[in-house]
Amino acid sequence: MLSSFYPVVAGRTSDAANRYRSLYQVQMGKMGLQDLESQLSSGMRYTLPSQDPTSALRVISLQRELEFRDQTIKNLDSSQSYLNATEANLSNIQDLMTELRGLGVEASTNVAGVEERTGWINQIEASITRLQSLANAKHIDRYLFSGGLVGTPTVTNSREGIQYNGNDMSLLTLTDSGDYLAHNVTGQKALGLLSDAMIGRNDLNPIATETTRIADLNHGQGIAPGAIRLSDGVNQVTIDLAKSEFVGDILDRVNGNVSLNGREVSATLVNGRLAFQYADGDPGILRIQEVATGRTASDLGVVTNEPAPTLPIIGRPLEPAIRLTTKLSQLNDGAGLPWGDGLRISQGGRNFDVLFTGAETIEDAINLIHRSEAPVIASISPDGRGLQIKSRISGTDFSIGELNGNLAESLGLRTFHGQTRISELNYGQGMETIQGADLIIRRNDGTELGVDLDNATTIQDVLDTINNHVDNQVIETRITASLASTGNGIVLTSAIPSVPLDPDPGPIRIRSAGGSQAASVLGLVPRGQSESTAQLVGSEFVYTGSDPNPQEVRGIFNSLTRLRDAIDHQDLAEIARSVQLMDQDLERLSLSRGSLGVEQQRIDNLKAIKEESRVALKADESNQIEADMVSVISQLNARQVSYEASLRLLASANQLSLFNYL
Repeated sequence: MLSSFYPVVAGRTSDAANRYRSLYQVQMGKMGLQDLESQLSSGMRYTLPSQDPTSALRVISLQRELEFRDQTIKNLDSSQSYLNATEANLSNIQDLMTELRGLGVEASTNVAGVEERTGWINQIEASITRLQSLANAKHIDRYLFSGGLVGTPTVTNSREGIQYNGNDMSLLTLTDSGDYLAHNVTGQKALGLLSDAMIGRNDLNPIATETTRIADLNHGQGIAPGAIRLSDGVNQVTIDLAKSEFVGDILDRVNGNVSLNGREVSATLVNGRLAFQYADGDPGILRIQEVATGRTASDLGVVTNEPAPTLPIIGRPLEPAIRLTTKLSQLNDGAGLPWGDGLRISQGGRNFDVLFTGAETIEDAINLIHRSEAPVIASISPDGRGLQIKSRISGTDFSIGELNGNLAESLGLRTFHGQTRISELNYGQGMETIQGADLIIRRNDGTELGVDLDNATTIQDVLDTINNHVDNQVIETRITASLASTGNGIVLTSAIPSVPLDPDPGPIRIRSAGGSQAASVLGLVPRGQSESTAQLVGSEFVYTGSDPNPQEVRGIFNSLTRLRDAIDHQDLAEIARSVQLMDQDLERLSLSRGSLGVEQQRIDNLKAIKEESRVALKADESNQIEADMVSVISQLNARQVSYEASLRLLASANQLSLFNYL
């Protein structure tokens, strides 16, 4: 307050100076009063940051933090509302599935009449419609189970079956700096609307090029950032590769930049491997070593341990991971794959032939699979070594087979192949064999070939058992077993007898031996039939079996569709399998609801923590910006007294006359 007084000047001063001093004192007093009155009326110590810059910066920081806390609380409230809606729908779905499971158990243990079966089928169909409605539930502005495609209905009816239109993306909400919380449950996680991925069994093994990213080497593990040391045994040069982005950058850092005792060192790519030698091509000592405790040279596969390695030094394959930009010509160590053969995707009895004409990159190939209208999702496998394909359709069989060659086998995507295990057939139920012959094939001369499959564990074993059977070596009656060249299945062929037989036994026939289900499980005899007959094709009898290893989407719609069809066909074994699938569905639903409960509890805890933090921040902000009313009133009283004194002094100065100076 004293700083507002005009400094007192010793000695005589002019009237004007006295008046100016008094007027200044009055003005400063008035401003001080206004400031204190403003604090008293607003409750704030200041209204402009310039009045207290240090405190203002602190308050701005606190207000930012409070805004962030308020927003995270809103995020948590919004997330909780979505999770509550999701939980309500999952509860309804679980109740409905529990009821239908009871129906399935009843159907598997009773021999029902036509009317009862019709009633069950109608109930299942009505329940499927109800479940579709629940799966397509919306809350506020988005579909709950569509993953990241929040504006797309979760499921729709298609020609092949019930199709999942969403994806498996979790939606995250910000709960704190760097902390996120998933506030959705995808249709795949809760309801099982995508098939297990058919992951390519073969490593497509792309060859590294100069444009290959360093981070993609070693199947996507990259290399340790660091340096390598080149030496001729006496001289040495260290090359820093930490900032290299592409394989070509490594070559550029060596070529024209490294010289040992006057001899330049060159680096090249040889079949996807780094190769080092002297640029003049002459022999000599060249070593590549790590720097200190680094492992860059080892990751590049070029580290040398022997004193005088043979030149050129050729490293191991760099093994880059597959990326969308990987060229098809890079695959298979640069030899490529037979993309011109195409592949066939079958779903619900409909074939989708995929041709790769014009494709240059992995992304092109994936896009062409999607453009084929096949209801699948194609992508790069998680390990970066091949492709994977998932089916979107519930309730029907799904398979991948050949079209015109062996591309599906080359990609490792064929669902039925020589290494398919017999235990995987029949939707994972496998095949039981009996003592003695399991499969009977009536040959073109009327004789029968009995095939014992007790020792077969793979489909190739089945083919070999038939082809190498000791009684199947006569050329005229020989039965040849192979895999179908188009689609999937086992093909049996036999020549037409060169000499007409009387009586003519006709084409070859296939059946299971008594008590065995081998023929039907292997797809050689349709279910419900006892025997299959080959067709005459050219000069051979040919029988092509069905695909014995179809895949399916394991989820609620598949289970109910299978149950409905099994009841319609009175297939007790399939009804029992459908009930087992429903048990898996109920377990999945329970786990999903359990994870929802955990997330909701986490939200409650986070909200409590946020509220406590908000209260503390508010208190800190209040201490920084709010006025101390007791202090303000005390200062206001003092300032009022000072102001009145200044006014009296100003009035006295303005009343001075000549007599005051005599």
